[in-house]
Amino acid sequence: MIYLNGEILPTEKTQLHVSDLGLLRGYGIFDFFRAIDGQPVFIEDHLDRFHNSANLMGLPIPESRDKLREIIHEIIRLNPYKLLGVKMIMTGGYSEDGYTPSPKSNLIVMGKPFEFKPADIGLKLMSMEYRREIPEIKTLNYIVPIRALQQMKSVGADDILYHKDGKISESSRSNIFIVKNEKIITPLDGALFGVTRKHILSFAKNHFEVEERDVSVQEYFGADEVFTTGSTKRIIAITNTDNQMFSGGAVGIITKKLQELLLEEETK
Repeated sequence: MIYLNGEILPTEKTQLHVSDLGLLRGYGIFDFFRAIDGQPVFIEDHLDRFHNSANLMGLPIPESRDKLREIIHEIIRLNPYKLLGVKMIMTGGYSEDGYTPSPKSNLIVMGKPFEFKPADIGLKLMSMEYRREIPEIKTLNYIVPIRALQQMKSVGADDILYHKDGKISESSRSNIFIVKNEKIITPLDGALFGVTRKHILSFAKNHFEVEERDVSVQEYFGADEVFTTGSTKRIIAITNTDNQMFSGGAVGIITKKLQELLLEEETK
């Protein structure tokens, strides 16, 4: 069952008109979070980010925050999986000229069963010189990483590491952290500030020295540990980038500690 513009419909009956600006011009935003045993994780943070993305894109949200929260809980109830991925999508609506956003956005809320990647297995990244145009907005535009899928497959990479002008920013779908001498560092410029990132920065400072600042490519490749964070991943070690190995190809000690702390944070 999927929510679309005031109705909850069976998946096969959920349809958008071809004049939708998300289809015609890719003009839209989304947010994604998890529900565990029927309880959404960090829902208020995700609603904050969704509203911020909408405001920055000039998209009116057709429901109040309270109503949107009710819709989310109903979608979770109708999809009773132990682990559910919930996605909110909003587009520029049905455009009369195929370019100008409609005064009424199209709003979709959907849920699908979800599985985490094993926390004890690291990921391999492929670096790419690129910086997202508007990183502070969670837009629908994923042209660059999707175009790179075949290249990633050819080198056995799981995702991309973005860098530009000698500084790293993020992965295509998650935030990046490095660890050096037990200090945790994450890029400040050019990255979407993820919800998981926010919570890690909050609790990690009680255990480690933490910095938000520019991170050079050279510093990245000189790190003791690297890990990535996001709603679809929690915390996953990056054990290889461009065939350079980190932590001997295993999950590092600091990364393991943060994985444990994040699980505790989610249950508060």
